[in-house]
Order: sequence, then C-alpha cells, then structure tokens
Amino acid sequence: MGTRGSGWGAVGLALLLAPAARAAWTDMVQFSGYELSDVRFDIDDYRGAVPGQGYAFSLNRNDVDLRLRITPDPRVVAVVEPRLRFYGFVSSQTLAVADQWDASQVSPFTVYLDEAYVAVKGVPAPWIDLKAGRMQVTWGSADVFSPNDNISSRDLDDPLDYTRKVPNEMLEVDLYPTPWLTLNAIWVPIFQPAWLPPSAPLAYAVQQNAQGCLTQFPAPPLSTAQNAQLAGLFSAVNPCALDFGTPSVTNYLPNNTLADSQVGLRARIAAGGLDLGLDYYYGRFGFPVAYDASVAVTPGPQRTQVAYSAEVIYPRMQVAGLDFTYTSPWLLDAEVVGDVAVIFPEPVDFALGIYENGAPLLTLSNQNVSSQPFVKGTLELERSFGNWLYVNAAYIHGFFDEFDDAYGLHDYVSLTPEFHMLEDRLRLRLASILDLTDDSNVFFPQLTWVVRPSVELMLGAFILGGSTQPSNPLDYASRSKFGQLAAGRDEGVMRVTVTW
Repeated sequence: MGTRGSGWGAVGLALLLAPAARAAWTDMVQFSGYELSDVRFDIDDYRGAVPGQGYAFSLNRNDVDLRLRITPDPRVVAVVEPRLRFYGFVSSQTLAVADQWDASQVSPFTVYLDEAYVAVKGVPAPWIDLKAGRMQVTWGSADVFSPNDNISSRDLDDPLDYTRKVPNEMLEVDLYPTPWLTLNAIWVPIFQPAWLPPSAPLAYAVQQNAQGCLTQFPAPPLSTAQNAQLAGLFSAVNPCALDFGTPSVTNYLPNNTLADSQVGLRARIAAGGLDLGLDYYYGRFGFPVAYDASVAVTPGPQRTQVAYSAEVIYPRMQVAGLDFTYTSPWLLDAEVVGDVAVIFPEPVDFALGIYENGAPLLTLSNQNVSSQPFVKGTLELERSFGNWLYVNAAYIHGFFDEFDDAYGLHDYVSLTPEFHMLEDRLRLRLASILDLTDDSNVFFPQLTWVVRPSVELMLGAFILGGSTQPSNPLDYASRSKFGQLAAGRDEGVMRVTVTW
C-alpha cells in the first residue's frame, strides 16, 4: 500500500511542478459544441396522414453536440463529435404502466456520431495531407443546391435543418502542388443513402375519405394511358368495399463490395477573384427511385383486402461537374456562385403487377429513368449591404432529390434577405423558394434574438404552399413539389441555442 500511495503522490507532485506540461496538453485540446432546444407546433390540420388532425405539438427535442479536437502533434489532428438527441415525448400515448420504469420508453433518446476522423498533414510528402474516418464532406460552391455535392448523402429527417449531412466512413487525400491548385481524391467504401423526413411515406399512401372509401391512389411512374388502365381496373369495384393496408416500401441498397464503393476526384484553382472547381463522382444517387410495385387483391364475402407494396433503389451514376465563386468590384462586390453538373445515370425500368388470389390480373412496365445524360445547375448571387442587410438569390434547375425520372426536373428560384438590427442583436431572415414548374412554394421566416453572445432565441414558421392533390391523378409528374403531403406540414418553431 505504501508503494502505491507514494506512486500517486509522485504523479501529483510532477503535475504540480510541471505547469508547462499541463499547458502544453491544454493547448492540444479544443472543446466546442452546442445545446439546442427545439419546440414545434403543427399549424394546419389537412397536411397530415389523417385529415382533420393537427394543431398539436409535433416536436419537443433537445440536442447536445460535443466536439473534441485533439492535436497531439502539429501535423496530426483527431476530431470526435458525438451528438445526443432527446425527443421529449414518451414512446407512445398509450404507454403501458409496466413500461414506465424503462427510460427508453418514457424518455427516448438517440446517440449519433457525426464525425470521428484523423488527419495527418505533410505525409508522405510536405504537399500531401491524409484524412481517414467518419466524416461529412461538402463539394460544390452553391450553399445548398449544388448538383456536385454527392459524396455525403443528405440528412433530411428534419426538413427545417436541410444542410445536415449523413456521416460516412471514407478516406481522403488532399494534394497542394502549387499555391493556386488543390487536388482532392475521396474513396467511400460503403454507400449510405439519404435520410428522409417522417412525411416521406405519404408519397405512397392511398387516400380515403372519412367513411373509409377509396378516393385516390398514388399514380406510379407509368404513362397516363397505363395509369388510366390501372384506374379502370379498380373503378369496377365499390370503393367503399376496399380495405387498404399500410403500404410497404422496401429499400434495396447496393452490395458491400468493392465494385459498389464510391470515388470522387476534384481540382480547385484559385486565380484572383475566381475560385474554380472541376469535379468527378462515381457512385450512387442518394435518394430512392421507384423500381417495382405489386398489388395483392384478396376478395372476401363483403370486403376486398388490398395489400400494396413497393420497392425503391439507388441508381448508379457518374457526375462530371464544374463550380465557381467569383467576386469583383465591378459587380458592386457581389459574389457570383455557380454549379453545373452533367449526370450519366443508370437506367431504371419500373414494373407493376396486380394479383388476385395470387393470379396475375395486370402487368405494366415503363422506363422510369433513361440512360440519357441530363444537366442540373445552380446560379447564386450574394451581396451584403453594409452591416444591416444580406441577400442571397438563386436559380436552380433540378432539386437535390430529382433524378430526371418520370417526375422530371423542375426549375426554382429562391430569395433570402436577412436584416440585421440593433447592432446585430436582432435578425430577421425571410427564406423562400418557388417552384416555377408547378407554382408550389416554401416560406420560412425566422426572427432571431441574440440574448447573449452565445445564446440565441429563434421564432419562426415553416409554411408550404401548393395543392395537396396532383393536377392530374393519372400523371406521376403532376404532384406538387411542396404541396404534396409527403413534403410535410406547416409548423411554428421556437429554438433556443447555446454554443461554446
């Protein structure tokens, strides 16, 4: 016991006598993060899964983000960023008394690992950096709508936090051969798809009235003539005698093989006020594309059971892109940002089968995605007017979840002015986007009060505009982008954020 005690005493004495060593260790570690409390309230009663339900709290969430950056050597950086999410609701409104001891039921939470990687500078040559681990990568110059941003899929489980990415394990090599040229190469072994919002399944939902009668089924990616043939099949049956179960939608992810890994190559050139990027990506589209569907009909004495299932895939694609940022006094110091990408897709054929008691009634097929290359692009203009106003305006051809399938590519304009008042303690941001193809829109006003330099309170509203019904029930492409139920709900928002 005496030897052990003297050993700990020696360690303590060494620490007390070595403040320089303690200071050196402190300099190696940087700790940052945030705590965010997010409360939301549905401000509609017609955009949910059940008409008439709404005007209730939809979110009561708390996030705690803890980012640790360690530099044990001037050329080595390790980053670890876990995030704890507490949902603030019990798991069920009809929670069993026997489960009230279970924290996972009474106060459910999730632990995310947003980043965990190591970066080594100057290895194996002074102009080469290596990075490996769990990362989130953003390519392109446009803020949100870059068609060249394909390395990390998007995390849209919260539509209001549309800039978040899905972390993934990857290896990155950065080369700096000259002061004006940067080269990047990224290898991603395993594909991770985009995370979708809770409203996404409503894209496949069958609509019924209050009496449970069929009013509309979601048009599959077939021609209007084929969908008319499909509708005619069900029109011969009493719509009030059909019992539709919850649609089953299955993801088919690629195999975990070397051939299914992803590769990205990029070159960036800095020349005066111009920052130019050339990009190439080989991998998968991050959003699901309809591939197959089946309807199983089982007639009964009084009612007919209908089971609807669908399958989606993530097509291969190659992307050749260019992006730039340009600032010049002759443009009144405005910043012009552009992204354009030529996408070479894997073709996708869609098939639909209707079966009665296991026997085929109708089989239809259509090409959902052709092998024809297509172009997506974004052009942005950003400018600050003194310290009181910032404006971002953009034209977008092809939203980030559009793949030129049977839905096509839409054109959009976005406008976001942000006013800074009271020495930047009060900010008013008016974000909006308009679909020029179907006139649907999103308006997201936010008023932020900087209570203290590290504390912010935001009040806002997320408002969707557009018809919840397709303009032509037989046309897959006639769904309103932001009006359809799958786009989500109108919400009031209150957020409190503390950063450190």
